[in-house]
Amino acid sequence: MHYLVTTNLSHIPKNHQIIMVDGTVPGWQPRFDDLHWDHHRLGGAEIQIDEMPIPKTKLVEDFATTQPTCIVTPQVDADACCAAAWVQMPREVLLRSQVVDRLRAIAWDCDHLMVPEELNHLAEFALKAVAAMKSFGSAIATELQLSPDRQTWTPEDWERYMSISFQRSTEWLMAAAVGDRAWPGEQGEADNYLKELETDAQQLIVQQRIRLIPTSCGLVGICNLKGIGRYIDPRAFYKSLTVIADIQALRSETLVIREHKNGGTQYTLGCLPTHSQTPNLDYTSSTFERLTLAELIKNPHAEGWGGRRTVGGSGWNTPSQLSPEEIVELIG
Repeated sequence: MHYLVTTNLSHIPKNHQIIMVDGTVPGWQPRFDDLHWDHHRLGGAEIQIDEMPIPKTKLVEDFATTQPTCIVTPQVDADACCAAAWVQMPREVLLRSQVVDRLRAIAWDCDHLMVPEELNHLAEFALKAVAAMKSFGSAIATELQLSPDRQTWTPEDWERYMSISFQRSTEWLMAAAVGDRAWPGEQGEADNYLKELETDAQQLIVQQRIRLIPTSCGLVGICNLKGIGRYIDPRAFYKSLTVIADIQALRSETLVIREHKNGGTQYTLGCLPTHSQTPNLDYTSSTFERLTLAELIKNPHAEGWGGRRTVGGSGWNTPSQLSPEEIVELIG
């Protein structure tokens, strides 16, 4: 099995059957024998595997062709890895309720930083699993001899790092599902990561990276991660917000600012997971469209904004030209 994490259409192999999960590479259109599952759409499922069928045998076998297969996602995370595992695991494994529940809990924690009520008994498991998979990436970066300062990575470095992370995390989940390996986080792999998360939350406050933008409907929390040079878990941002503000007094929308891989600015439009108004959010209904139109006014060649109901962001391949204040005004 080949794995690829890319936002570049020209990097997708033409001599492979493509299985696209958890997002769509800009400009890509599936051929008749490609498989495409993406919950980032109006009315899409809350997690990727809820958008996917139960196989007759394995999904990769149910839809097999004579070509080699490549699983592609535009951005690696635990939800994408659960989806990649799903397409390769046999029906008898996926029919085990414990396996499905664990994969769903991991995907929910990844995408929503919480689990639904029916999976509350797996909340701590999912938190540690996602954290373990994220911490796993640090070892891969070291193995590839990449600089600790991610701002120095080339696009090729990023693609190689993310593709290997995608493969190894997916293989970890598959091995755990059949009992050949402990699930991520079950052997303490996440402990240091979670401790560092608390430190990061404090540093965001000390470095004055959190600010609140007033609107007629309340304050919107903004986090500026430019110049840090390493990954900061969104949980650190939300933890810091709870220190400086009453969460329920804020609007449910949040905005994170970081460097774009091609220079300039990239935004992630998210939400406060436990906010009372978060269930009412749906960025796919018109918000992404308004933000895309605003980008196109400033740059006719800009990629659009996109994502799912409660999280998304600016274009993968073109930096945003909008200011945080313009974005906050456009989200309504």
